[in-house]
Amino acid sequence: MPPPAPGAARPAAAAAACAPLPPPGGTIIPVDSVASLQAAVASLASNTTILIADGVYDLTQTLVIDGADNVAIRGASGNPEAVLLRGRGMSNANYGDVPHVVLVQDAADLLIADLTLRDAYFHLVQIQGEQGAQRPRLYNLRLIDSGEQFVKGSTAGPPGPYADGGLVACSTLEYTTHARSGYTNGVDVLAGADWVIRDNVFRNIRGPAGEQAGPAVLMWRNSLNTVVERNHFLECDRAIALGLAAPDGGLARDGNTTYDHQGGIVRNNFIYRAGAGDVGITVNYARQVSVFHNTVLLNGTFPWGAIEHRFGATSADIRYNLTDAPIWQRDGAAGTLIGNITTAQPGWFAGPGDLHLTAAASAALDQALPLSAVTDDFDGDLRPIGSAPDIGADEYGQPPPAAVSDLRVTRAVTASGGLTVTLAWTPPPGAMTATLRYSASLITPANWSSAPLLAGGL
Repeated sequence: MPPPAPGAARPAAAAAACAPLPPPGGTIIPVDSVASLQAAVASLASNTTILIADGVYDLTQTLVIDGADNVAIRGASGNPEAVLLRGRGMSNANYGDVPHVVLVQDAADLLIADLTLRDAYFHLVQIQGEQGAQRPRLYNLRLIDSGEQFVKGSTAGPPGPYADGGLVACSTLEYTTHARSGYTNGVDVLAGADWVIRDNVFRNIRGPAGEQAGPAVLMWRNSLNTVVERNHFLECDRAIALGLAAPDGGLARDGNTTYDHQGGIVRNNFIYRAGAGDVGITVNYARQVSVFHNTVLLNGTFPWGAIEHRFGATSADIRYNLTDAPIWQRDGAAGTLIGNITTAQPGWFAGPGDLHLTAAASAALDQALPLSAVTDDFDGDLRPIGSAPDIGADEYGQPPPAAVSDLRVTRAVTASGGLTVTLAWTPPPGAMTATLRYSASLITPANWSSAPLLAGGL
């Protein structure tokens, strides 16, 4: 499906993955002006949430989070469209005291949520692991038009500290048209461990004419155990890279000089491009990386490979991906390739950019074996819906309705020889209607359809 418009309904399972955050705890500081916001950030203490009122905030200095743990910067309404924190323009070299929108230094367990950040000359959010930034959470954000990286996780190298345990979820990262130069990424983390990048939309992460942008998601310099799942990449020059270049012992954690990435999984992502660009998913100088159940449609824009694994140090497990270009094994890389389809046709999908399967994709339906590492699909629906999992990121068809678990009698009245009973239950998420059947014996999934419908009275 196309990425939902702000406020649009999402499939029930996907909506659960991106549910609104609970109300904040600890000390709460409400702000409603640039001056009060910047003052609150400058004096921020641990266990504090800054709640920003709806409005446009043209910053006069970068918001620097330093020396405080377990803190949050959140839009008060929960609607990221309603709160805009703005720098001085991604192409404006006269950025003054606003090189970034947010700079995270010595701060653990920071949450940034329910906001729009845009128009920084360098990074919209920079997370300085070398200063002690740990476990940042970026949730329900709109990140627009960054001069360099949208989210940058940095390190000074061994012995650390590193920007570990990050989360980027349920957000949109996009250029209005394209970057000011090819030096850009959506999420770029150096030597970070245990990052999760999920349920996001990456749109137009691409360079200007004649320049190619970096991968929309780039985890490298010996990053570890990254999870990239259920993201939608639209018109990005490159979508996902676990590892990129020959390891640099001066930056890589623990002085590693063999691998640029270790461990991790890329699963259930949609990648679509009709314009020029490079490979969809790339694994370089990486070991023990899994690439499972992704859908990559490049429409002939890069016929050499939709997914590649490259260089002699690389070992990748690549299974049940659905693409319209080959799986490209390069420069001595080792890999296990099982069940991939590389001849996908546009007619197999719901529409341009919408990579949900249609009945025409019969070659991909019910053709995979179950993987313990992939139990759902792009929408969060459980696999399989049919007799076996489908190849690619989408599981075709409607999942079976959930059973009601709390059917109960809330009222019983006897009058005129008749018994009237009131039943109550909690509808499963996304339920539009309810069907009741009755029987003198236990009703199970196997005999459900043979039990009489309850309509009117008994």
